[in-house]
Amino acid sequence: MKKYQNFLQDSRMIKDQGLMRHEEIRNKIKILPELEDLIPPLQNEEFGQLEVNILREGCREALLVWEVPEDSESARQGEYILIDGHNRYQICTKHGLDYRINLSTFVSFAEVKEYMIDNQLGRRNLSPEQISYLRGKKYNTQKLEKGKYTRENHKGQFDPYASRGEIKGKSIEQDIENLKSTHKGQIDPYEVGGTTAEKLAEQFNVSPKTIKRDADFAIGIDSMNAELRKDVLGGKVKMRKSDIIALARGDASEPTTPKPELNQESNSERVQLIKEINELAGKLRNGSQSVSKLCDKIIQATEKLKGIES
Repeated sequence: MKKYQNFLQDSRMIKDQGLMRHEEIRNKIKILPELEDLIPPLQNEEFGQLEVNILREGCREALLVWEVPEDSESARQGEYILIDGHNRYQICTKHGLDYRINLSTFVSFAEVKEYMIDNQLGRRNLSPEQISYLRGKKYNTQKLEKGKYTRENHKGQFDPYASRGEIKGKSIEQDIENLKSTHKGQIDPYEVGGTTAEKLAEQFNVSPKTIKRDADFAIGIDSMNAELRKDVLGGKVKMRKSDIIALARGDASEPTTPKPELNQESNSERVQLIKEINELAGKLRNGSQSVSKLCDKIIQATEKLKGIES
C-alpha cells in the first residue's frame, strides 16, 4: 500500500482489508481500454520475467481499483475499475492465482486519468516516446477538462469538450477532433497563473513548446489502431516522431503498420546475402563460371533476401 500512498491521500484509501479480498468485488473488476492505454506496454522479456516472479513468489503487490461512487458524474456508478496492476491482473487471472486489492475513490474519470499518468511518469524505465506520450496525455486531459468546466453554464446543450468516459457513447476519435480545434489561434482567458503548457513545462523541466509537441504526439498515437499504438509505444515498431505529430495536425493520413527494424541476426544475414549476390554478379560479368548455374545461385540468394525484407 506504500506505493499508492505516495500518490493518494490516506482519506482516499479504503482500508478494510477483509472487504478488499472479498470474492464478489474481484469478480466485478472491469478493465477500460482507455485507461489501460495509459500504461506503457512491457517488453516481452519484461512481461515474461514478471510472470515468472509471480508464479514463484505470488502477487505481492496489491492491485489498485477505483470504486466509482453512486453519486459520481460518470456513467459507471457503482463499478469497480482497475487503475493499476493490469499486467499482474492478467497473469493472476491466467493462472488462477490469488491477489489483494486496494480500493480507492476519485471524484471524476479525469482525476483517475491524471493519477494514472502521474503514477506511470514516476517509473524509471520509460522510453522517450512513452514519456512524451504521457506528458501529452496529461496536457490534453487538462485542456479537455478546462473546456468542459468553462462551459458549465451551458448545461443541456451538446458539449463537444466532454471527456470520454463521462458521457455514454463518446469515443476517443471525438476527443481527438475536439483537441485539434480547441482554442486554435486564440488566447485562453481562463489560463490563470500561466497556461497549461507553461505549468506542465515547469513541472517536467521542459519548454512549453515541448509540451505542445507532446500533446500532438499523443493525439497522433491515439489516432492509430490499438495494435499499432501498442507496438509503437512498446518500441516494436519505429516511426518518426514528426510523422506521428503530422497525424494530429491533419498533415498525413492514418499510417499502415511500418516494418519493424531488423534484429541483429537478420541484419547480419541480409548483409551477407547482398555480398554474395554482388560476388555472383561479378563472376557472371567475368564469365568465369557457367551462366546457368550462376543465375540459379543469384535467384536463390535474391529469394532469401526478399524473405528477410518482407
